[in-house]
Amino acid sequence: MTITPVVTVGIDGSDSARAALDWAMAYARAHGTSLRLVNGLEVPEPSPAYVPYPLGDVRDAVEKEARQALETALARVHAAAPDIEVTTSVVAHPPVPALLEASKHSALLVVGCHGWGEFASLFLGSVSASVTAHASCSVVVVRGSGAVRTAAPVVVGVHGGGGEDATLETAFDEAARRRVPLVAVSAWSDVTLENAAGTIVGAWPTWDRLRTEAGNRLETTLGPWRAKYPTVHVGTVVARDRPAAALLDQAVEAQLLVVGSHGRGGFPGMRLGSVPRRLVHHASCPVLVVRHARND
Repeated sequence: MTITPVVTVGIDGSDSARAALDWAMAYARAHGTSLRLVNGLEVPEPSPAYVPYPLGDVRDAVEKEARQALETALARVHAAAPDIEVTTSVVAHPPVPALLEASKHSALLVVGCHGWGEFASLFLGSVSASVTAHASCSVVVVRGSGAVRTAAPVVVGVHGGGGEDATLETAFDEAARRRVPLVAVSAWSDVTLENAAGTIVGAWPTWDRLRTEAGNRLETTLGPWRAKYPTVHVGTVVARDRPAAALLDQAVEAQLLVVGSHGRGGFPGMRLGSVPRRLVHHASCPVLVVRHARND
């Protein structure tokens, strides 16, 4: 019996959640997955000084609103993509734990950048930032309308320090499925030139030498993936810039930005590096943060 992979989408009735749903529908069509729409119940804590309504009534109202949001989302899927298998679930937990639990049984988790409070995405403790940092599977944070720029490239961040197979495979696969170019970006302002013993080679190098070393390292990293995906046109950008800034620049013209959950300097058990954290908050296109299972 073949089990269809499940993509879970966080739903709360907001415009941001609708954008996430639209993106997830396009992804489900391309990958042959099913969708699971999840809404967590965010029940306000009662104030000991002022409780205008019985807490039970508040819970009932919150659950009713959650179910209505899911019914609206379900109708949107049925109208736009009737061939996609879809289920819904109201979870009696706040959004973050509800989505984190769902991520344990998902191939991908998709959330909007706002929702559950329109200013939430400005803070690291927001739903999107929290699930990106702690989910058991890869996460897409959909920024913008959710509409796919069909001719735009996929962009991937490459640090060249090893342990990037999952990120690169995801990026190449997405570019191949979408039949668009892939742009691989390496920021060389902080590239360390090391020999086999892990020590700096020679005197402090010039920027030209750093750029050459970074370009060589990038090509070496991409080589096996170019061979595996010969139909994908790959462009490279070697930028004298901080990694997040270089990727944000490329995201302006991209349809998807793919990064690992942590990059150079990451360690086993680390949940989210500074680069993907900044991209999730500021990128102008959807950001796919690839969870490296070997470190979880």
